[in-house]
Amino acid sequence: MTSAKAKRFKGCWAGQGRAGGPRLVLQREFKAIFFDLDGTLVDIHGPLYIAVRRALDDLGHTPPLSREHYRQAIERDDFFLGVPEEKQSEYTKLAFAYFLAEIDRTERLEVLPHVHETLAELKRRDYATAVITSRPGDARRLVEKLAMVGLAPYFDQVITQSGSSMAILDKTQSLRQAALRAATVPRACMYVGDEPRDVMAATNAGYGAAIAVATGPASYRQLTSHPRYRPDYVLRSMDELIGLLDRLRDGGAGAGDPGEQ
Repeated sequence: MTSAKAKRFKGCWAGQGRAGGPRLVLQREFKAIFFDLDGTLVDIHGPLYIAVRRALDDLGHTPPLSREHYRQAIERDDFFLGVPEEKQSEYTKLAFAYFLAEIDRTERLEVLPHVHETLAELKRRDYATAVITSRPGDARRLVEKLAMVGLAPYFDQVITQSGSSMAILDKTQSLRQAALRAATVPRACMYVGDEPRDVMAATNAGYGAAIAVATGPASYRQLTSHPRYRPDYVLRSMDELIGLLDRLRDGGAGAGDPGEQ
């Protein structure tokens, strides 16, 4: 990377720091890399489409939502798909309930590209690892699902949530718990997720870095411009994570599109 590029990336990096929070130290080595699950390591769009379509059907939305219209709405960051403001709260609760039912029903997870090789390299480098998800229920059942697709051996911890209300979307306490179990101070932990609420949880838990990967419902554009919970860095896919860790360790990390480097 040329000196000019390095300067440009460093400048962009500083601009992407979490709003109102500490910015990432450029030269830094982390001890623990923890992950969200749905949208980060495994596909979320299959079950989310089904949940959203059912919620819209319950509200009398016509015509029925097609996969193409769902994809277009996600690209536009149109999460309410034309639902009137007075019905958005009901729609959100319905879609959430249907989503939980769908991911519980689905036995086989669809692993996203580059996840296996990235996790294997993290374990080879001896990072502490964990899945910290908003999924409710017994963590042992989720471990079984992860084992079916070859992911379980990569994780030291798998943490799920109790209850089924929308309060489980805040994983702050679970992130604190994961750091404690790993005997690692929060500032030496990195959390990788796919939504602004993942950044919120990492910030509130005192983590050293909140990283987003644009493979879930939040677009790259939304992740890089969120008014409150902006990640320290946004990846377009999981295959960029190892390179980011190397650049942080060597003091050469910068923001912008990793593909430009």
